[in-house]
Amino acid sequence: MIKLTHTHHPGRHCASTGIRDLVNFHGVALDEPMCFGIGAGLGIWYLKDGNLPASRMIHVRSLDLEQRFFHHIRVPFEWEQSEDPQESENRLKACIDDGRPAIIQTDIYYLPYYQSSTHFPGHLITVWGYDAAQRLFFVTDTEREGLLNVPFEDLSRARFSGGGLFDLKGNLFAPQALPPIVERATAISSAITHNNRVLGDRSSPFQGLAALETWRDDLSNWERLDDWQWTARLAYQVIEKRGTGGGGFRTMYAEFLDAAASEVPEIASLGLPAKMRKAASAWTELAGALKSASERSVPDFEQVKNTLDSVRLAENDYHRSVAARRAC
Repeated sequence: MIKLTHTHHPGRHCASTGIRDLVNFHGVALDEPMCFGIGAGLGIWYLKDGNLPASRMIHVRSLDLEQRFFHHIRVPFEWEQSEDPQESENRLKACIDDGRPAIIQTDIYYLPYYQSSTHFPGHLITVWGYDAAQRLFFVTDTEREGLLNVPFEDLSRARFSGGGLFDLKGNLFAPQALPPIVERATAISSAITHNNRVLGDRSSPFQGLAALETWRDDLSNWERLDDWQWTARLAYQVIEKRGTGGGGFRTMYAEFLDAAASEVPEIASLGLPAKMRKAASAWTELAGALKSASERSVPDFEQVKNTLDSVRLAENDYHRSVAARRAC
C-alpha cells in the first residue's frame, strides 16, 4: 500500500481544486481562484446535438483549463492517454510508485461516492495512492474532505468513458516537478487576454458570446422538447450548483481578478472585478429562472429569456473592456 502525503483541502471546482492541490504538492503556492484564472477557465457553450444528458446543455467552463494553466506558467502539458485500460492503470500506479500524484479525468457516473444516475465525463480528481491487495485507489475530489477509496474496476470504467464534449482514454498528468512561477504578472495577463479572445471568437455559433445569442434564438423551441423540465433543471445545476462556485464560475473568476489586480494594475483601472461580479450575479439570476421554469407544470421560459438578456449585456460589457485593453 502506498499513500503519498496529500495537500488537498476542499475547493469549489474539480479542475481548479485538483490543479491547486497538485501545484501545492510541488511547492508552488497558488490558491484555487488564481489557478482557475491562470487556466483561463471561463467558457460558454450551447449544445444541442450528440450524446448529451438532456436535449439542450449549457457548459460555462473552458474545455482546456488544465492545458492553459500549465501553458501560462510555462510547463509542458499533455494528457497521457492509452487505448488499453490495464496499461493505463499500470501507468497510474507507476506514477504513485515514483512519488508523483496524478490528476486524472473521470466520469462521475462510475465514482461510487457520487451515486450519480447521470454521466458526466471530464470530472477531474487527484490520485495519491493505492492498495494492491484491496484493489483500491486513494483519491481526493473537490469539496470532499480527505482521501476517498475507489475500487480499481470503478476507476478504470470512470477513466474510459465518453460523450458530449469529452472522450476519455485514461487521461492523466503527473509531472516530475514544477518550477516556481517567475513571471506571474505575465501569466495572469496572458490568461485574461486568451480567455477574452476565445469567448469573443465568433467562428462557431455554439461557443463564446455567440453561443448566448444562439441560445436565445433557440429558446422558443424549448417548450416543445419532451424533456423540457430536465433540460431547464440541468442548465440551472450546471450554472449554479455543479462545482462552479456560483454564477457560472464568474464569482470565482472575480476573486481571481481582485487578487490579480495587485500584480496587474490595469485590471483595477478598467474596473474588471466589478464587471465580472455583475456578470456573476446575472448568471445566478438566470440559473434561478431556469430552476423556476423546471418546476412548472407547463413550459414558460419568458423569465429565462429576460435574465439571459441580462447575462448577454454583462458578458459583453466585461469583454469589451478587455478587448479595448488588448487593442491599446
